[in-house]
Amino acid sequence: MADYLIIARSARAIAASANRAGYNVIAADCFNDEDTRSFSKSVYQLSFSRDGFDEEELLNLIEKVISRYPGIKLVTGSGFESSADQLDRLSKIVPLFASGKDVIIALKDPVSFFKMLDKNFILHPDYLLTKPDNSKKYLKKNIGGTGGDHVNWCDQINFENEKDFYFQEYIAGNAMSAVFLANGTRAFVIGFNQQLHSNEFAEMPFLYQGAISLGRGTVENKEIIEDIINKVTADTGLKGLCGLDYIINEAGDVVVLEVNPRFPASFELHETQQSLFDAHIACFDGKPFNWNEHSACSENIKGYAILYAKENIVISDKVKWPSWVKDRPEFGNVISARFPICTVHAEESSLDKVKSKLFSRLNQIETIIFAEQNAA
Repeated sequence: MADYLIIARSARAIAASANRAGYNVIAADCFNDEDTRSFSKSVYQLSFSRDGFDEEELLNLIEKVISRYPGIKLVTGSGFESSADQLDRLSKIVPLFASGKDVIIALKDPVSFFKMLDKNFILHPDYLLTKPDNSKKYLKKNIGGTGGDHVNWCDQINFENEKDFYFQEYIAGNAMSAVFLANGTRAFVIGFNQQLHSNEFAEMPFLYQGAISLGRGTVENKEIIEDIINKVTADTGLKGLCGLDYIINEAGDVVVLEVNPRFPASFELHETQQSLFDAHIACFDGKPFNWNEHSACSENIKGYAILYAKENIVISDKVKWPSWVKDRPEFGNVISARFPICTVHAEESSLDKVKSKLFSRLNQIETIIFAEQNAA
């Protein structure tokens, strides 16, 4: 028996949440890591490119899983932002508990998205579809891109042979995010985060590295952000567990960057004794949010950070993974430079302490991995 098939670029956190809620899970992602396998009845590894998942591979997987588990339902995470048509086709084959094509286009097509923000008087960066005259003030972003590896300074890159991109005004300030549940008409905010960006690779200056949760009492403009999320939800019919990325600019204003109509990477920082997977499903079943924000197991601040490979590496079977490492790759895996290796996690009494511990642990696990690789 299997209840849900989870498909995402990385399915580990979603599978863990579903497992916590008592569901039997089949997972399919790009990593097939040890943690995901521990939460799932079986795991399939999928190929992925800038255009998304390979459709033939995806359809073959769906058919195989349905033939074995006829009543299974589908939950998706990241990876479909640039290929909303795929979700439309999948929803005709298997019950889908995720935002559909129309919602994804409304939120990921820059023209539709920023037009919707303007209609609701929501502040956002300027954007252009043609190269700006003052390119030093703009970023180039792929439509439907995720992870920040596709974002760069407009004047630093040659994009003549690329397609499906736009230009967005750079806004200085603090990069933040919010995790929320939506039921199509209104939303409930679960928590807030400060985002971390890696400075390891000059060619990817906005590469996403992780997030640190924030106590509600420390969040600037909380009511404004909640109002923004409710307006976006009502306007688009957004459902499920989702994320908002925004900047607090130098004037203290909330500037919206994007809305992710799927499980945001940071949602696990806000998992409590309840399962956010269960809450996600309830949004599609028309049930009340029923989320107790005071049910956390700890009042501490939580964070995670991604370790990226600085060079091509092979994971040794001698690596002993500390308990604070997740997304552990299987030994023998070949990981290319600039690709994720694993994530480190930390919990402390303050944001500064969490940040310090995260970067200390990044250095520690990197030393362990490379020491064992060189000893092989």
